[in-house]
Amino acid sequence: MHPSKAPETGALTEETERPAAVAADAAAPTPAPLRAAVRPSAPLFRALIENASDIFSIILPDGTIRYLSPAASGAFGFPAEGAVGRSIFNMVHREDRGQMFDDLQSCVRCPGETVRTRARLRSADGSWRVMETRAQNHIDDPEIGGILCISRDVTESEEMASLLREAEELARFGHWRWVKGNPSPSWSPGVARILGRSVSGMPKNGDWYEQLVHPHDRDELLSKFIDAFETHTPIHCVTRFRVSDGTWRHIKIHAYSEVDAHDEIGALVGLAEDVTEEVQADEALRASEARYRLLTEEASDVVAQYALDGTVLYISPSVQSLFGYPAENYIGSPFAMQQVHPDDMQWMRPVFLELEHNRDMVRFEYRAKHANGEYIWVETTMRATRNLDEDGKRVEIIGVTRDINARKAYEAELKEARERAETASRTKSRFLANMSHELRTPLNAIIGFSEILNLQMFGELGHERYKEYAQLINESGQLLLDLISDILDMSKIEAGKYELHPEEGDMRQIAEATLRLVRARADENRQKLDLVVPGPRPLPIVADIRAVKQILLNLLSNAVKFTPPGGVISVGIAEKDEGYILTVSDTGPGIPESQIARLGRPFEQISGNASIAQQGTGLGLALVRSLATMHGGSFGIESELGRGTCVTVALPAVPYCALDRETEADAALQAQAG
Repeated sequence: MHPSKAPETGALTEETERPAAVAADAAAPTPAPLRAAVRPSAPLFRALIENASDIFSIILPDGTIRYLSPAASGAFGFPAEGAVGRSIFNMVHREDRGQMFDDLQSCVRCPGETVRTRARLRSADGSWRVMETRAQNHIDDPEIGGILCISRDVTESEEMASLLREAEELARFGHWRWVKGNPSPSWSPGVARILGRSVSGMPKNGDWYEQLVHPHDRDELLSKFIDAFETHTPIHCVTRFRVSDGTWRHIKIHAYSEVDAHDEIGALVGLAEDVTEEVQADEALRASEARYRLLTEEASDVVAQYALDGTVLYISPSVQSLFGYPAENYIGSPFAMQQVHPDDMQWMRPVFLELEHNRDMVRFEYRAKHANGEYIWVETTMRATRNLDEDGKRVEIIGVTRDINARKAYEAELKEARERAETASRTKSRFLANMSHELRTPLNAIIGFSEILNLQMFGELGHERYKEYAQLINESGQLLLDLISDILDMSKIEAGKYELHPEEGDMRQIAEATLRLVRARADENRQKLDLVVPGPRPLPIVADIRAVKQILLNLLSNAVKFTPPGGVISVGIAEKDEGYILTVSDTGPGIPESQIARLGRPFEQISGNASIAQQGTGLGLALVRSLATMHGGSFGIESELGRGTCVTVALPAVPYCALDRETEADAALQAQAG
């Protein structure tokens, strides 16, 4: 092409600059208005224009479109009349404009000769259609007044021809052509080579597909061939063909129909590609994926695939049994940070970011919220996967999450048990330290006074002083007995061997009897003892009377022990909810709030100093708590430093345990006697 005639090679726009020669020709007057429709002068011309699938057009010497037949609308996607008056070069691909310009000028210079040209024209959707055109100069014909062009869309033919050329260059490709009316296609050497045959050995009769095509694929393939012959539908499918050794190869077929000038299908042309290895590899991959997916979906652990930013790409269905939410709730969302406990979020986010950039694997335990609102303990292991090529960049993260709630509960129990054991060990050490004093004091008295009696240091045993010493020996022995009884009772309770023996009684009488036991000591300390009960009527109760007395006696002994001289000790009994509330309050120094929680445990005292704790094992309140609980009641302490202490015991009027049979019989006899 001559440079002076080259069209503009810049961006293709509606106002593309025309070549100078064409512009000069455009200045000449045209034989008719540009946008006037051409009126056919013969019925045959009219029928041809209105019914032909080929595109008829009239182009002026400068490239201006004078007429465009209706078939252009189907080919280019815009109304044909809208192109009238525009330059054909605005539609032509810039790489094809030069050739189009040369062919147009050749037609202008040679009236009566037919010029063939091929060019790519833009359609309304921006794609390019390959048009094959035959042009003749009819500029001097007053009915036409331009270059008459007949164009055919050969885009699909071009695409298939390109595929065909590509196939023939490769060993596992071939092509074939099936002319309409022939019994079988004609096969290229490439197809024959794929099937392990020679071209002459390929079947040529009408039952070729029975010899070559797998029985399960025949109906589908023949249906596609029939559709292609009747509707111009291209064929794209994978079919199994028999090889000469009896095995089957997977052949990918691409085919299109050839049509003549009357839009009649004359033949099917196609490519054949051997994709057996790809199909087998794909089947193996799908089978492997199916196995892994089965393992993933059936596993109790939750398996997830994350993008590097934490977005969930896949998560196994077991997440619903773990967290209560279906798997689809997580897909496309970030790693479930919204479920993580706020206290764990602070350290988890930096760890996840470290995995994203530096570390290859992390494992962490955290609490996550279940759909029911509760937090459960889970353990997640995350590992970054890398490319297999040289750069080894991180591409995604694989995570496995499992429920460790039971393990955490077990660990908490072990920790609590260890702490209890350590506390018990420390408590028993303190107990032994205190008990060494408590036991040594009465034992020293017993031994000392008994030696005096044995040596008769004051003369014969009838001396008055011996009587006093014998009394002290008795009191010391009673104190030792009380200490040992408390220890034995507590041991029985802790071992589950302590048994209640309920019987009928009166709470007023129980309280009065207990007060009589401690009144002498209270009087010695100049302490006032008060009993507050509701009215003079009886207060019946079914309980282990000895145990109830022991509850009150322990509480009163503590109150007498810790209340200073001149203080007041009050015992109250109130009825409530088919039971009784026993309260023992004093005006002693009170108990620090930090130590109240310890009281009620075995061997616990508010101080390890014997001068403050005075006599005692630290078992009094522990026995009170245990005996009250065994009756189905409760125990509580309220205290304020400098103002005193109030201990409350709630007991049911009738305990959960039944009366002894003898007691029931006695009650029945008493009822009859009454």
